[in-house]
Amino acid sequence: MKYIARLVAAGAAASLLFALPTTATAAPAALYPSATAPTAQRPAQHPARCSAVWFDLGNTLVDTSVAGKMTWMPGALRHLRQLRSVGVPIGLITNVPPEWGATDAERAAATKAYVDGQWAEADPFPWTLFGDRILTPRTKAESKPALALFERGKANASPCRSFYEGETPAEITAAEQAGLTGYLTGQPDQPAFIPLWRVLCPIKV
Repeated sequence: MKYIARLVAAGAAASLLFALPTTATAAPAALYPSATAPTAQRPAQHPARCSAVWFDLGNTLVDTSVAGKMTWMPGALRHLRQLRSVGVPIGLITNVPPEWGATDAERAAATKAYVDGQWAEADPFPWTLFGDRILTPRTKAESKPALALFERGKANASPCRSFYEGETPAEITAAEQAGLTGYLTGQPDQPAFIPLWRVLCPIKV
């Protein structure tokens, strides 16, 4: 319990001390040990902060309730700032039409253009926080709640843990079936987003 309390305190401090980066922040090399490293050199448990957090986009991070005027969901930007301030990589797992591009990069670019075209906040949407970690379906069959995108996200972060935050129960179920830790956002009886200490804790809680 003392260990968890220290993590909670650290998370609270991070939210006060760190500002949103102006450029993309590379994930620390220690988060992604070499896949070819000898087994004996790997820890028995995930080290602290060896985690990646994936998000749904619409109505998880971005409020789409007003047509043509996208804004932040309450607390979303603060949550992203907290995660990046302590070096946790974040990414998007979002459904868009596969016809938006022939490659992952083309669909990601189309997704950015779509959001930017409707973004109503004073500051631009901070795409640099996500780097190239924007996963979209290559075919209609891959669209969530199919497991394909979640499996790709888990492989992308391996050997570290992957978390998935979204507002749709069926997607949380699918993410957990694919081996991610799911968190249903926006529930009245719990924090809007997963507490930082749960992401940083080296054991599953």
